[in-house]
Amino acid sequence: MKRCKIIGLIIAGIIVTICIAMIVRINILFPQAEDVSFTVDNPANIDGIIVKPVSYQVCTIQEYSKISSKYANIREDKIDRSRVVLFTISIENTTEEVADYVPSYIFVSEELNAFNGVTPIDSGTRHCTLLPHETKEIKLQAYIGPAQLDDKKLDELDSSTITLVYSFYPYRKKLVFSR
Repeated sequence: MKRCKIIGLIIAGIIVTICIAMIVRINILFPQAEDVSFTVDNPANIDGIIVKPVSYQVCTIQEYSKISSKYANIREDKIDRSRVVLFTISIENTTEEVADYVPSYIFVSEELNAFNGVTPIDSGTRHCTLLPHETKEIKLQAYIGPAQLDDKKLDELDSSTITLVYSFYPYRKKLVFSR
């Protein structure tokens, strides 16, 4: 009986050692992503397209209903517990060729641990074609409801750092919006 316990402890020790070695190996092969931030003064260059974060606004559902009817069917109990964040970004084609740009971002507020996908307000801007040296402004939206953020933190959303992340690994590239 004592011999079985010793063999069991040895096997368990070997398994724990292998697991720790595998975790260390994975962390060495895939280190934590490095943050790269872009602002209006330091814009992102994505394959010859300069992307600048221009502005953002946090709206209630009632305020947003004046712009679009997209969230008109939200249940009454969720209306006061939801917000829509509106973003304006500027894109400029710096190449000598016609460029296609598809805005693909994730809204993130790190302080509040809130995130959600971002979509264009106008469905016609899901795919932008830019002539050489042409500049356009695109308006985007992100819905923030009870599933994305605790009700008590909704008022803090406007004062938190608002970012749009477009690449997560190996560099976490993000557009940082400021007031």
